[in-house]
Amino acid sequence: MVTVLNNHREGRGEALGGLVTVTASPDGRITGVRLDPGLRFVHVDQMAAAVLTAANAALDDALPDPHADEMARFTGALTEALNHLGRP
Repeated sequence: MVTVLNNHREGRGEALGGLVTVTASPDGRITGVRLDPGLRFVHVDQMAAAVLTAANAALDDALPDPHADEMARFTGALTEALNHLGRP
């Protein structure tokens, strides 16, 4: 889930069913961490793993796909080639 704040994409990651929520900016910075009070019943090792999982998910969500431009060029070229094949 990507949120747009002040014209900037902000990625979001969750773990443990939403007990841990992390947000990240497109420049790779963690911008927020929310820990639900229900975590008091979770072992500290599981809590740490959940924070790591949510942070990585938020960064994956926020950072631009490094292959998106290449894929767009490829599909454009493929579409153009298929259009030429259909012409007499």
